[in-house]
Amino acid sequence: MSRPAQQTYSGYGHREMAATTVRARFEDPRWRWLFPVTRSTREFVTAQMPVLYLSYALAIGQIYLAARVQGGVPTSTRMGWWLAESVISIAVRSLLYIPVIRASPIEVAAKPYLRLAPLIAVLLGAAHWSWTATIFVGTSLDLVTVVVILTFVMLTVACIAIAPASPAACAVYLVALWPTLAYKLANSDWATALVLTVLGVAVAGTLWFSFHTTIGGVRRYLVRSDEVDLLVDQLRERNSEVEAMRNAATREYATRSAFFSSASHDFRQRVHAMKLLAHSSLSEASMRPGAGSAVARLAAVVEDLETYMSDVLEFARLESATLEPRREMHRLQEIFQKIDVQFEDVAAAARIDLSVRATPLAVRSDSAMLVRILENLVSNAIKFSRGRVLLSARRRPDGIQIDVRDQGPGIPSDYVGVVFDAFYQAPGTPGQTPQGVGLGLAIVKRLADALGYRVEVHSRPGRGTLMRLVIPSVDVLELPNFP
Repeated sequence: MSRPAQQTYSGYGHREMAATTVRARFEDPRWRWLFPVTRSTREFVTAQMPVLYLSYALAIGQIYLAARVQGGVPTSTRMGWWLAESVISIAVRSLLYIPVIRASPIEVAAKPYLRLAPLIAVLLGAAHWSWTATIFVGTSLDLVTVVVILTFVMLTVACIAIAPASPAACAVYLVALWPTLAYKLANSDWATALVLTVLGVAVAGTLWFSFHTTIGGVRRYLVRSDEVDLLVDQLRERNSEVEAMRNAATREYATRSAFFSSASHDFRQRVHAMKLLAHSSLSEASMRPGAGSAVARLAAVVEDLETYMSDVLEFARLESATLEPRREMHRLQEIFQKIDVQFEDVAAAARIDLSVRATPLAVRSDSAMLVRILENLVSNAIKFSRGRVLLSARRRPDGIQIDVRDQGPGIPSDYVGVVFDAFYQAPGTPGQTPQGVGLGLAIVKRLADALGYRVEVHSRPGRGTLMRLVIPSVDVLELPNFP
């Protein structure tokens, strides 16, 4: 029978042992009392077998030494036959156990003769010790008799140790072991009825305590361990399925991500080329009176298309990726200057006065993320303002606040809570075509969350809006001479 590549339990894999446990659960309950073949039972028997063989060897040695010290019991010829039978008995019993140990759990569970092997071995052992009592226990209380009685107690305790795995075999062993010894003691000269009663009660009490403790504790553990094995195996299968699904999803995501990155790059290049051609045509058309209106509209549409596409691609990237800011020291003035230069022509074309106040403040932040936040806020302010946009920063007790203030129509109080939702667009003036796709502030919110910043909205309808980015003091640097 083929075995799993991953082997854990005495050379057998999780799946095979779990399958054995399932088979044992639905078989004739009598087999469970004879020799269960679940993982816990096999491990338990494997651990107890050396103890049983050691007990057997100690018993043979003790009785032999006691007989040699005492002398005369039994004769040397009978002693030789007894020693030879002892060796043959242990050899035959080992031969019976070897196929059971080597066979796979499923094979043992499916073949009754393998599960009967322990019972046959127990009967052979009991027959050996019954003959031993016949040979060594005499009519007088001597050293050999005492050693035999103590040996039988030791063997019984050792057998009880394996009772959780095979209660039936243990019971058969005890029933076959003690009657011969009891008969020999009853016919001795020294063992009165009182002595036999006291001895019998003492031995029975000791054996009962050992049997009750072993069966009550260990067997419950074995049964529960088998149930846990089933649950663990089921969990392992589910984990394997989840891992396979995760790997498949990862591969699919990597493929889609590569395609998306390539496609977005190609889209950007083509739209940028369209914008350059439109502005070039607009410059040429301006030299011919009345020829530039259509080209101007085309240029505006291309500008909107580029903004739309950039926002969609940026939002998709932020939604699918884990943002890990790379924080470095930056002077806010340098970032403000980039914003000023970038939007100078845009503001002029929209007839908006873009004012940027100088600031000596410095922060520890991701420059690309912070610039992207301010780009979206300033672009949004220019889009809706009717006169002026102000970008400024100032110190506050809990950090730094960067303000982008416009003179637009403002945001109604009912809409302030949803301006950062994806695809939200503030209501415009009647007849005005909506601009953008409503992702600018959604991108601002995700970038700010990644940096650990807070975005506030303060708006008064009809008088303008203030978008405020609050940078906590932990990212504020007191570096007045920062280069």
